[in-house]
Amino acid sequence: MTAAVCEQIAADALRRTIVELSSPGSWQGIARGLAWRLVSAGERDPRSIELVAENAEKALGSFIEDALWTLEQTVIHSYHGFLELRPGDRAGALAAARLEAEEESVPLVASACERALQAIRGTSDRAA
Repeated sequence: MTAAVCEQIAADALRRTIVELSSPGSWQGIARGLAWRLVSAGERDPRSIELVAENAEKALGSFIEDALWTLEQTVIHSYHGFLELRPGDRAGALAAARLEAEEESVPLVASACERALQAIRGTSDRAA
C-alpha cells in the first residue's frame, strides 16, 4: 500500500466522521459550535464569539491534523496485520484498513474536539 492510499483512507474516514458530527456543516462548524458552548455557558462574553471561534478553528485544525497522522498509522498497522494473516489478499487488507479507520476516527475526532475546547478555554482566559 502506498503512502497516498494510506493517507486517503485515513482522510476519508475522518471526513465521514466530521460530516456525521457536523451535518450538514464542516469541521469549521464544529469549531464554531465549541466556541458557542463557551459563550452559552457564560464562560465568555457573547461579543467575543468571533475571536473565540477563530481560536477554536486554529486549535481544532491542529488537532484534526494530529488525528489524521494517528489514523494513518492505524491504517498501516491494520493493512499489514491483515496481510500477515492472509498473505496476498490486498483487497481484504484494504477493506480491513478502511473498517478500522472508520471505527477509530470517531474517538479521534471526539478527542480533538475536547482538546480544542480545553485549548480555547485557556486561550480565551488569557485574552479575557
